[in-house]
Amino acid sequence: MKIHLTISILLIIYNLTAGIIVPSSPYLSKGESKGWTEQDRPEGNFILDIIKKNSAGEDSAVFIATGDGFSMGYSTLRPIEKLKWRNSVVGYGGSSAIAIDKDNNIWMTTAADSFITDENIFLPTGSGVHMSPDSGRTWVHFPQPGITPIQGLTYDMTCDSLGGIWMACFGQSIQKSDDMGQTWRTLTCDQKEWDPFNIMNQRMFAIHITDRDKLWVGTAEGINLCKSYSQPDSVRVWTQFTYSNGLTGNFVTSIASNFNTLENKEYVFAASWLAESSAEVNGISYTNNDGQTWNKCLIGEKIYSFGFHNNDVFACGENGLWKSADSGNYWEKYVINAWSENKKGYVKIDKVYSFLYKNDNQEGKMFVGTGVGLVVSEDDGNTWFMIEAYKPASDSSNDTYAYPNPFSPVKFGEAKFQFRLKESSKVNCLVYNFAMEKVRTLTSSKSFDQGEHYISWDGKDDNGKTAANGVYFYIISSGDGDVWNKIIIFE
Repeated sequence: MKIHLTISILLIIYNLTAGIIVPSSPYLSKGESKGWTEQDRPEGNFILDIIKKNSAGEDSAVFIATGDGFSMGYSTLRPIEKLKWRNSVVGYGGSSAIAIDKDNNIWMTTAADSFITDENIFLPTGSGVHMSPDSGRTWVHFPQPGITPIQGLTYDMTCDSLGGIWMACFGQSIQKSDDMGQTWRTLTCDQKEWDPFNIMNQRMFAIHITDRDKLWVGTAEGINLCKSYSQPDSVRVWTQFTYSNGLTGNFVTSIASNFNTLENKEYVFAASWLAESSAEVNGISYTNNDGQTWNKCLIGEKIYSFGFHNNDVFACGENGLWKSADSGNYWEKYVINAWSENKKGYVKIDKVYSFLYKNDNQEGKMFVGTGVGLVVSEDDGNTWFMIEAYKPASDSSNDTYAYPNPFSPVKFGEAKFQFRLKESSKVNCLVYNFAMEKVRTLTSSKSFDQGEHYISWDGKDDNGKTAANGVYFYIISSGDGDVWNKIIIFE
C-alpha cells in the first residue's frame, strides 16, 4: 500500500485559512460520565483496544476502547455471561487510542470527521484527549494538540514512568505532554525540520515504551528506537530501522514488547506492513537485541496488535488470533466460533483487532476484540462466548448507523451497516459518493426477517476497485421505508 498525503491535506496543514466546519461542542463538560449505569454489554460495536490497570491483582476490571466510547467491564471473576459493564460517551466521535499512566489514570483519544468547505471533502479529525482518574466515571477533556486537529488524529499512545504522555499522531508526528495534558509539544524521530508532508518518518502510527524504559515509534517509514527517552528533546538520540535492516515492510502500525523470563531477554514485536516497495510484505518483525538483528514471522499476514501472557505472544490480525509459545518461531491459530446468546447460535470470527489475557486469582480469561463484539474464553480458547457489543439500530436517532466509522478498508476489511426491520421484508442497499453517484449495490431484493441486521461493505465499488478517501452515503430500502447515513473512508 502506498502511504501518501494528497495536495488537499498539504493545504490544510500549511494554510490554516481554509474553511472548516467542525462540531460546535466537541467536548463533554467535566463531571460524571453520560450513561454511567450498570449494563449487560459494552458501549460500542467495534472493539479497538482492551487494557487493564498496571498493578497486578489490584482489581478485576478491564477497560475497552470502542467505536462509540469507553467501557469498563468489572467483576471479571464472574462467569463470562454474568460480566457487568459501565459505559462512557467520552468525547465527540469514536475512540482512537487508550492508555494508563503510572498513577492508573486512564487516557483516551477520540476522532471524528470534519467537512473542509474549500476542498468539498470530509477528513478524519482528532476530536480531543480525555483523562479519567476514577476508572471512567468522570473525565477531564483537552483539545486535540498540534497545529490543526484535521488529519492530526491519534493512532496510539503510551505513558512513561516519569508521568509523560506520548501520542503518535498521523499528521502531527509525536505529541508529548509533561503536565498531565495541559500543554503539548511536537517531536520527531530525526533532526530534520518538521514536514510530515514530505518526510514519511514523521507520520506516526505506533508508539510504545517497554518495561525497560526504551521508546519505540512506528511510522510510515519504519521503526525508531530511543534508548534514553528521559533526555531533553534536543539531545535525544534515535536509531531508525527499515525494510533494508530486516523489517518485512516499512509501514509500522503497532509495536509491543514482552520480557521472556526463560531467556532473560526483552522481545519487541512490530506489525510491519508493505508500504511502497514491491519487495516488502505484510508480517511481524521482531528483535531481542534492540534492533541489531530482526527476525520475520507470519509472512503475508496483516497484523493489527499484540498481547502477552507470561512468555506466550498473541497476534491479532486480518485472519484471526495467533499464538506463539516460543517468542515468535512457531505460531498456531485459534479457531474462534463464539456462542451468541442473542443469536442462539455460533458466530465465526475471522478478523481480530485486540487481545488481553486477564488473570484474577489464577483464573484466566482471554478477551478478544472484534468488529462485531467482544469474545471471551476462560479455557485457553477451547470454547468462546460472545458479548454482543453492538448498539441496536432502534437506539439510534438515524435508524441506522455504520461501524467502524471512519472506515479503513485496508485495516478493517469491511464496514457494517446496522439496521432494524419492524417486519420481514425484501431489502435493497446502495452506496453513493458525495456527488450522489452510485458506487455499489450491496443487496437487491434480499429477504430479511424482522429484527436487527447488518449489511457488510468491503469499501469497493461495483467494479471491484477500492473507493477513494471521502464521505459516502448508503441507503437501505425496505417495507419500512428508506433509512440512510454516511460513512467516511480513510487510508
